[in-house]
Amino acid sequence: MIPPRRILIIKPSSFGDIVHALPVLKPLKRHWPHALIDWLVKEEWAELLIDQPALNEVLLLPKKFSAWRSMQTSLRERGYDLVIDLQGLLRSGVAALLTQAQARVGFADGREGSRWCYTERIHCSAAAIHAVDRSIDLLRQLGIPVDGPVTFPLTVPAAAERWVEDIWRREQIAERECTVVLHPAARGETKRWPAERFAQVANQLSSSIGARIVLVAAKEQIGHVDEVLRHLRAGAINLAGASSLLELAALVKKASLVISNDSGPMHLAAAVGTPVIGLFGPTDPRRVGPYGAGHVALKKQFDCSGCSRRACARDHGCLKLITVDDVLAACLPFLRSLRRQDQRTEPSPGAL
Repeated sequence: MIPPRRILIIKPSSFGDIVHALPVLKPLKRHWPHALIDWLVKEEWAELLIDQPALNEVLLLPKKFSAWRSMQTSLRERGYDLVIDLQGLLRSGVAALLTQAQARVGFADGREGSRWCYTERIHCSAAAIHAVDRSIDLLRQLGIPVDGPVTFPLTVPAAAERWVEDIWRREQIAERECTVVLHPAARGETKRWPAERFAQVANQLSSSIGARIVLVAAKEQIGHVDEVLRHLRAGAINLAGASSLLELAALVKKASLVISNDSGPMHLAAAVGTPVIGLFGPTDPRRVGPYGAGHVALKKQFDCSGCSRRACARDHGCLKLITVDDVLAACLPFLRSLRRQDQRTEPSPGAL
């Protein structure tokens, strides 16, 4: 491939999907250091791309279809040589087509007819199952070297880190104190483990080892946290709706452990290197689990496992098979590791 002068990455949404796509930036920029790389994204997720050194410009996908004509003009004026659609939906495929770039690349199994908008359709390797690996494999098949560890180039600003430090001081959390972040929300009800079970886990971790509990969720998901609070005996720091995306990144990076439904915050925590216990119902952790070593994805087999449906006719049986004891048992290795780092006595299995 002739080295492109300008590249457009199309990955408009959502939270976790954008985190999954971040590892393509470093190999792209390393292979074509002089190329200008832009990213087309929805406005609500653009913060994740702020101050990315590999990016030249972050473009916002219009909310209204009526604004697409002006977007079309803007995209064509930039003169992209290469467009990479990592979303694989009709909307992203059409956006790629509107650029009129001579090289438009996407997944061969793109949905909603998006693949017909590409000049090059990539069939991913059978080994590339996880969403992160699929994006990396697409680059590999374009002839871009992707050797070395996968990295997530999230830029957490100093202001976000200060925001977290202020909370630690206000709540009198010691520097090495065990802090567990719970994210009981998710965009679909089929992904939400019962709120009362999150509360039971928090109660047990607080009473048995003195863990400090922090609850997080987006503003529109505050009700899910309120439901946990109704069942909570232990004290908790409620930050639901209180943080920006990058403040959330700083928070989960500071935490000892994150326990979360399948959601954007779960992927964010894994990306910044914090141990994650992810709770999975209809979705497949092999494809969308917390990426990398050192995490736990809890999933129980059910007769309709893997349906990926947004509505459930089986009373969320797959998620409800995950018990409080399952989650506490998954916590134990992480807590032991923390105790060893603190040179304190390890918790016994009976402590949980």
